[in-house]
Amino acid sequence: MKSLFLFFTQSEMGAPDYLSRTGEQGAETLTETIISFLSETLKINIQEKYDIRAKSLNEDVIWRSFKEQDSFEKAISASLKLFPDIIMVSGNEDRTFKTCETLAKGLALPICVDNRFDKHTLSNPQIGTLKDALERLSQFFSNENNPQIVLVGTSLNSILEWIKSLNLPEYSDNFEKILNLSSKNDSIPTVLIAGFSKENNNVEWIFDLPREEN
Repeated sequence: MKSLFLFFTQSEMGAPDYLSRTGEQGAETLTETIISFLSETLKINIQEKYDIRAKSLNEDVIWRSFKEQDSFEKAISASLKLFPDIIMVSGNEDRTFKTCETLAKGLALPICVDNRFDKHTLSNPQIGTLKDALERLSQFFSNENNPQIVLVGTSLNSILEWIKSLNLPEYSDNFEKILNLSSKNDSIPTVLIAGFSKENNNVEWIFDLPREEN
């Protein structure tokens, strides 16, 4: 099975429980960019049953229980039944979740939460990191449960740590520099795209890492 992962980082927070104006604009731009990529480039019909999905997410109490890590497996299963082509997963930090909420509203998709998606070894190492969350997520994927797209709400430091740990031959220190620039020093979301394949429980990640132009 194969899927395409879109990792996106956090928007800046402002007042308690709210994104800053810069953060709001960043989340809105992220939403517009991803919707355009999914619908125009990948030809995924986002509008199919959009109103039905939105109504379910607003009215069905079941979705409210899926914002806790203990409900992650049930959330993945329910999300795939609602819209099998795309799932959205997220860490639980306020910046991550507020960014995800804007995107989730634009796509009419639920958010499946595992607290580790936006964690790294210096943030909350006792619960695990992005690497651990991805390993858990991959266990749910099979030929029967095979979303085309996985949207991952994470943090800049988590992405940088995870990519570096993979020891990719194409990795360079410019990767960190470019992600900092594209996120305006971690104030708006930036996106990293990765191919994912799983055969006989063997997982492979494929990247086209951004490089600094000469």
